Amino acid sequence: MLDAAIGLLDAEGVEALTMRRLASELGVSAMTPYRHVGSKDELLMVLVDRLAARLVYPPRPPDTKGAMLVLWSTIYDSLAEHPWVPEVLARRRMMAPSVLGAIEEIHAALRNAGLSIEATVRAYRLMWNFTLGSLLVRAGASSEGPSRQRELRGAPDLRRYPMLAAAAATWTAAHDRDTYRADLGALIAALLADAGHS
Repeated sequence: MLDAAIGLLDAEGVEALTMRRLASELGVSAMTPYRHVGSKDELLMVLVDRLAARLVYPPRPPDTKGAMLVLWSTIYDSLAEHPWVPEVLARRRMMAPSVLGAIEEIHAALRNAGLSIEATVRAYRLMWNFTLGSLLVRAGASSEGPSRQRELRGAPDLRRYPMLAAAAATWTAAHDRDTYRADLGALIAALLADAGHS
């Protein structure tokens, strides 16, 4: 049942998944999925946790920035394989219990780098929001149809928006590239530098 649900979500997205549709895909009665989970939200949580449990984190370098890059990049790459997962995490405010070990490791590394508990939580939230936002933008960029962002940023009115016009070529070049790792590195460096000054 779980594999069928993941297949449906990967192919058609969150809106396509209903308990009735899943039952139809499995060739069972409409009530059969409810013997395993109580609702669509519960099913989504089980699926997210199942995918998170499959994550394999490569060895981390000893430095905080390197370790953060490895951990967050692994999470990003895993979530990017299933474009519906970031949407579920953002809209339904879910969390997979199986990622608590990675979250603990991220918090410990930030604390060991000298951040206070409050700064650690802030840094984690910034990196999570950045990661989730990057994934949502990536999913939107891969959707069908013209990009209104590309149109507006690619040719702004020079007299009204001189800074945007100056940046237009850079925006256009960056539009189709995944700059997550480089941008994450800059964010981590800034967060760690901030810790050194506090």
